[in-house]
Amino acid sequence: MAAQIDVEKCTMCGGVIQPLCVEVCPDEAIRVQDNRVVVTEFICEDCNECGCVCPDHAITIPVDKVTF
Repeated sequence: MAAQIDVEKCTMCGGVIQPLCVEVCPDEAIRVQDNRVVVTEFICEDCNECGCVCPDHAITIPVDKVTF
């Protein structure tokens, strides 16, 4: 299972040009589409770098899936 975005919490980093999660994703699995952040699940490697930088705490990864 890939990173999960809580659309209720996500503010897209306050409207900056590129949300932090998009910038830090090493797999390029996160993008902005239709004014919201989306994850391409089959590309996401569950590294949780996106969750670590999210100021809104809107990104989670199931604990049993986090890889290092």
